[in-house]
This record gives sequence, structure tokens and C-alpha cells, in this order.
Amino acid sequence: MIEFEEFNDSISKDTGPDLTPLIDMVFLLLIFFLLTSFFIRPSISVNLPEAEHTEVTEQQDITITIEKDGDILLNGKTVSERRLVSTVRWLYSSLDNNQVVIQSDREVPFGRVVQIMDLTKKAGVENISFLVERSQ
Repeated sequence: MIEFEEFNDSISKDTGPDLTPLIDMVFLLLIFFLLTSFFIRPSISVNLPEAEHTEVTEQQDITITIEKDGDILLNGKTVSERRLVSTVRWLYSSLDNNQVVIQSDREVPFGRVVQIMDLTKKAGVENISFLVERSQ
């Protein structure tokens, strides 16, 4: 049998394990976590009112939150009353799911909730629902 010296030299060197699959998995996990982080909505601490008759709906695209101190959040970002109307009008016209959900802390005066609902109606929204907790 004929042996080639060049071939034997390359085999005898210890090159270690192949790290290509490990690097591929690290990049796949990185991409997975980056993409899923975009779909997580920020958690807002709101003490919701309770109701006996509730209906579960799919996740909505526009959420207006009224915090205990009266601040307004639109999809988790603080917004002024003046910008609320224009931003909701733009979001409402650009999305397929034409539903706006208002979630309010139970300590917010009802007049403030009606005021925000009126601003939402002024933006052209016809379908408004309220996020509540189901009472036990």
C-alpha cells in the first residue's frame, strides 16, 4: 500500500472539536430572543376593576392605560391628551384589528375615564372595550 506523507501530516495534527454547530446554535438562540422580545408588551401595574360578566378576546393592537395618577399610556408609552387623538387616529386607520381597549386603575375617577373615552371617540374609534378582572 502506498502512503502519502502530506496526507498523514494533516491527520496527525490535533485540531480540537468542530465549533461550527455550537456557533450556529448560539446565533439561532440570539435571533430567537431578539425577535421574541419585540412581541412582549411592557407590563404596567394597574389595579383593574372587577366584573362578573367578562368576555375574553384576542390580543388587541391599541391599548390605552389610565394610571392611578391620571397619566395616559398608549401601548405602554406615555402620551399627552393632545397627542392621544392624533396617534390613535393614525393607529386605528392603519391597523386591521379596529379595536381599542381602555384599561384604567380602579381608583381613577369615572369622569377621567369618560374624558379619555371621549378623546378616543374624537379620533374616530367606534369599537371601544374595557379591560377588567373577572371577580371570583
